[in-house]
Amino acid sequence: MKLNNNIAELIGVIIGDGCIRYKPHLSQYYIEIVGDKNNEKEYFEYLNKMFIEELNLNAFIKVREGGLRLKVYSKTFIEFLVYKLKLPNNKDKCQNIFIPDVIFNNKNLLISCLRGIMDTDGSLFLTNKGHRKNYPTIEISTTSQKLARQLKNALKVRFRIGFRSYKPGRFHRIYRISLNGDKMIEKWYQEIGFSNLRNLNKYRKYKEKWGYGDLNPEHLDV
Repeated sequence: MKLNNNIAELIGVIIGDGCIRYKPHLSQYYIEIVGDKNNEKEYFEYLNKMFIEELNLNAFIKVREGGLRLKVYSKTFIEFLVYKLKLPNNKDKCQNIFIPDVIFNNKNLLISCLRGIMDTDGSLFLTNKGHRKNYPTIEISTTSQKLARQLKNALKVRFRIGFRSYKPGRFHRIYRISLNGDKMIEKWYQEIGFSNLRNLNKYRKYKEKWGYGDLNPEHLDV
Protein backbone atom coordinates (compact mmCIF):
# COMPACT_ATOMS: atom_id res chain seq x y z
CA MET A 1 0.00 0.00 0.00
CA LYS A 2 1.47 3.33 -1.08
CA LEU A 3 0.99 6.33 1.18
CA ASN A 4 -0.34 9.60 -0.19
CA ASN A 5 -1.75 12.76 1.40
CA ASN A 6 -5.31 11.43 1.69
CA ILE A 7 -4.23 8.16 3.30
CA ALA A 8 -1.96 10.13 5.66
CA GLU A 9 -4.97 12.24 6.67
CA LEU A 10 -7.01 9.08 7.31
CA ILE A 11 -4.18 7.73 9.46
CA GLY A 12 -4.20 11.03 11.36
CA VAL A 13 -7.91 10.52 12.00
CA ILE A 14 -7.21 7.01 13.30
CA ILE A 15 -4.38 8.31 15.49
CA GLY A 16 -6.62 11.03 16.87
CA ASP A 17 -9.83 9.17 17.57
CA GLY A 18 -9.76 5.71 16.04
CA CYS A 19 -9.97 2.28 17.61
CA ILE A 20 -7.77 -0.28 15.83
CA ARG A 21 -9.32 -3.68 16.42
CA TYR A 22 -6.91 -6.51 15.65
CA LYS A 23 -8.00 -9.91 16.98
CA PRO A 24 -6.89 -12.63 14.51
CA HIS A 25 -8.13 -15.45 16.75
CA LEU A 26 -11.61 -13.92 16.54
CA SER A 27 -11.25 -12.86 12.88
CA GLN A 28 -11.78 -9.24 13.93
CA TYR A 29 -10.05 -6.67 11.72
CA TYR A 30 -11.57 -3.20 11.73
CA ILE A 31 -11.14 0.43 12.69
CA GLU A 32 -13.85 2.42 14.45
CA ILE A 33 -14.15 6.19 14.74
CA VAL A 34 -16.65 7.91 17.04
CA GLY A 35 -18.06 11.38 16.47
CA ASP A 36 -20.81 13.85 17.29
CA LYS A 37 -24.08 12.86 15.63
CA ASN A 38 -25.22 16.49 15.54
CA ASN A 39 -22.10 18.11 14.08
CA GLU A 40 -20.03 15.54 12.23
CA LYS A 41 -22.30 13.69 9.81
CA GLU A 42 -20.81 15.54 6.81
CA TYR A 43 -17.30 14.86 8.06
CA PHE A 44 -17.97 11.14 8.34
CA GLU A 45 -19.32 11.14 4.79
CA TYR A 46 -16.11 12.89 3.73
CA LEU A 47 -14.06 10.17 5.43
CA ASN A 48 -16.16 7.44 3.82
CA LYS A 49 -15.53 8.99 0.40
CA MET A 50 -11.77 8.92 1.02
CA PHE A 51 -11.88 5.29 2.16
CA ILE A 52 -13.71 4.39 -1.06
CA GLU A 53 -11.51 6.42 -3.41
CA GLU A 54 -8.14 5.63 -1.84
CA LEU A 55 -8.59 2.13 -0.43
CA ASN A 56 -11.70 0.79 -2.16
CA LEU A 57 -13.26 0.25 1.26
CA ASN A 58 -16.82 1.11 2.28
CA ALA A 59 -17.38 2.51 5.75
CA PHE A 60 -20.46 1.65 7.79
CA ILE A 61 -21.84 4.76 9.49
CA LYS A 62 -24.41 4.37 12.26
CA VAL A 63 -25.78 6.25 15.25
CA ARG A 64 -25.22 4.19 18.38
CA GLU A 65 -25.18 4.95 22.09
CA GLY A 66 -25.91 8.59 21.40
CA GLY A 67 -22.93 9.05 19.07
CA LEU A 68 -21.95 8.67 15.46
CA ARG A 69 -19.85 5.60 14.68
CA LEU A 70 -17.88 4.77 11.55
CA LYS A 71 -16.49 1.27 11.00
CA VAL A 72 -14.24 -0.04 8.25
CA TYR A 73 -13.56 -3.77 7.99
CA SER A 74 -10.38 -4.87 6.22
CA LYS A 75 -7.76 -7.41 7.22
CA THR A 76 -5.33 -5.97 4.67
CA PHE A 77 -5.63 -2.39 5.90
CA ILE A 78 -5.50 -3.32 9.59
CA GLU A 79 -2.39 -5.45 9.06
CA PHE A 80 -0.85 -2.54 7.15
CA LEU A 81 -1.43 -0.32 10.20
CA VAL A 82 -0.18 -2.94 12.66
CA TYR A 83 2.76 -4.49 10.81
CA LYS A 84 3.92 -1.87 8.30
CA LEU A 85 3.32 1.27 10.35
CA LYS A 86 3.74 -0.48 13.73
CA LEU A 87 0.74 1.29 15.25
CA PRO A 88 -0.43 0.01 18.63
CA ASN A 89 -3.86 -1.59 18.63
CA ASN A 90 -6.69 -2.74 20.86
CA LYS A 91 -6.29 -1.54 24.47
CA ASP A 92 -2.66 -0.54 23.93
CA LYS A 93 -3.47 2.27 21.51
CA CYS A 94 -4.40 5.34 23.56
CA GLN A 95 -1.30 5.75 25.73
CA ASN A 96 1.11 4.48 23.07
CA ILE A 97 -0.07 5.91 19.75
CA PHE A 98 2.37 7.87 17.60
CA ILE A 99 2.90 9.26 14.11
CA PRO A 100 4.80 6.68 12.02
CA ASP A 101 8.28 7.78 10.92
CA VAL A 102 7.42 7.41 7.23
CA ILE A 103 4.79 10.13 7.73
CA PHE A 104 6.60 12.24 10.32
CA ASN A 105 9.68 12.59 8.09
CA ASN A 106 7.71 13.66 5.00
CA LYS A 107 6.51 17.29 5.09
CA ASN A 108 3.40 16.86 2.93
CA LEU A 109 2.31 13.61 4.56
CA LEU A 110 2.85 15.13 8.00
CA ILE A 111 0.68 18.16 7.21
CA SER A 112 -2.17 15.88 6.11
CA CYS A 113 -1.75 13.68 9.18
CA LEU A 114 -1.80 16.71 11.50
CA ARG A 115 -5.04 17.84 9.88
CA GLY A 116 -6.60 14.45 10.61
CA ILE A 117 -5.43 14.51 14.22
CA MET A 118 -6.75 18.04 14.76
CA ASP A 119 -10.11 17.27 13.16
CA THR A 120 -10.73 14.38 15.56
CA ASP A 121 -8.73 15.02 18.72
CA GLY A 122 -8.41 18.80 18.63
CA SER A 123 -10.63 21.80 19.22
CA LEU A 124 -10.89 25.46 18.29
CA PHE A 125 -12.32 27.79 20.92
CA LEU A 126 -12.18 31.30 22.36
CA THR A 127 -10.90 32.06 25.85
CA ASN A 128 -11.05 35.01 28.23
CA LYS A 129 -7.56 36.46 28.72
CA GLY A 130 -8.68 39.41 30.80
CA HIS A 131 -7.61 42.04 28.29
CA ARG A 132 -9.58 40.16 25.65
CA LYS A 133 -12.52 37.77 25.91
CA ASN A 134 -12.36 36.37 22.39
CA TYR A 135 -8.78 35.09 22.31
CA PRO A 136 -8.61 32.17 19.82
CA THR A 137 -6.94 28.87 20.67
CA ILE A 138 -6.37 25.58 18.88
CA GLU A 139 -5.70 22.73 21.29
CA ILE A 140 -4.90 19.05 20.80
CA SER A 141 -5.06 16.67 23.76
CA THR A 142 -3.60 13.18 24.06
CA THR A 143 -2.67 10.64 26.73
CA SER A 144 0.28 9.42 24.62
CA GLN A 145 3.55 11.01 25.70
CA LYS A 146 5.24 9.96 22.47
CA LEU A 147 2.55 11.54 20.29
CA ALA A 148 2.62 14.69 22.43
CA ARG A 149 6.37 15.04 21.92
CA GLN A 150 6.01 14.46 18.19
CA LEU A 151 3.31 17.12 17.93
CA LYS A 152 5.41 19.54 19.94
CA ASN A 153 8.49 18.95 17.79
CA ALA A 154 6.57 19.12 14.51
CA LEU A 155 4.66 22.29 15.34
CA LYS A 156 7.31 24.33 17.14
CA VAL A 157 9.26 24.61 13.88
CA ARG A 158 6.46 26.63 12.25
CA PHE A 159 4.28 27.85 15.12
CA ARG A 160 4.46 29.47 18.53
CA ILE A 161 3.04 26.76 20.76
CA GLY A 162 2.05 26.08 24.34
CA PHE A 163 2.71 22.71 25.97
CA ARG A 164 1.54 21.39 29.32
CA SER A 165 0.56 18.17 31.03
CA TYR A 166 -1.42 17.22 34.10
CA LYS A 167 -2.64 14.08 35.82
CA PRO A 168 -6.31 14.14 36.87
CA GLY A 169 -6.42 11.92 39.94
CA ARG A 170 -6.00 8.24 39.16
CA PHE A 171 -6.51 8.75 35.43
CA HIS A 172 -3.79 8.79 32.79
CA ARG A 173 -1.68 11.91 32.35
CA ILE A 174 -3.04 14.27 29.70
CA TYR A 175 -0.81 16.29 27.38
CA ARG A 176 -2.08 19.46 25.72
CA ILE A 177 -0.48 21.23 22.78
CA SER A 178 -1.93 24.64 21.94
CA LEU A 179 -1.63 27.39 19.35
CA ASN A 180 -2.79 30.76 20.61
CA GLY A 181 -3.73 34.06 19.03
CA ASP A 182 -4.95 35.37 15.69
CA LYS A 183 -1.67 34.92 13.84
CA MET A 184 -1.23 31.29 14.86
CA ILE A 185 -4.85 30.36 14.08
CA GLU A 186 -4.60 32.01 10.65
CA LYS A 187 -1.26 30.31 10.01
CA TRP A 188 -2.79 26.92 10.87
CA TYR A 189 -5.69 27.56 8.52
CA GLN A 190 -3.40 28.59 5.66
CA GLU A 191 -0.76 25.87 6.08
CA ILE A 192 -2.67 22.88 7.49
CA GLY A 193 -6.38 23.68 7.41
CA PHE A 194 -9.50 21.82 8.51
CA SER A 195 -11.52 19.10 6.79
CA ASN A 196 -14.06 18.71 9.58
CA LEU A 197 -16.89 21.24 9.16
CA ARG A 198 -17.20 21.38 12.94
CA ASN A 199 -13.82 23.11 13.08
CA LEU A 200 -14.08 24.91 9.76
CA ASN A 201 -17.40 26.51 10.70
CA LYS A 202 -15.96 27.65 14.03
CA TYR A 203 -13.06 29.25 12.19
CA ARG A 204 -15.38 30.96 9.70
CA LYS A 205 -17.65 32.19 12.49
CA TYR A 206 -14.68 33.59 14.37
CA LYS A 207 -13.36 35.32 11.24
CA GLU A 208 -16.76 36.69 10.25
CA LYS A 209 -17.47 38.02 13.73
CA TRP A 210 -14.08 39.44 14.62
CA GLY A 211 -11.74 39.33 11.68
CA TYR A 212 -7.99 39.20 12.03
CA GLY A 213 -6.75 41.21 15.00
CA ASP A 214 -10.16 42.51 16.08
CA LEU A 215 -10.11 43.26 19.82
CA ASN A 216 -13.87 43.51 20.35
CA PRO A 217 -14.35 42.38 23.98
CA GLU A 218 -17.75 40.75 23.46
CA HIS A 219 -17.84 36.99 23.96
CA LEU A 220 -18.45 34.69 21.02
CA ASP A 221 -19.41 31.12 21.81
CA VAL A 222 -17.75 28.87 19.24
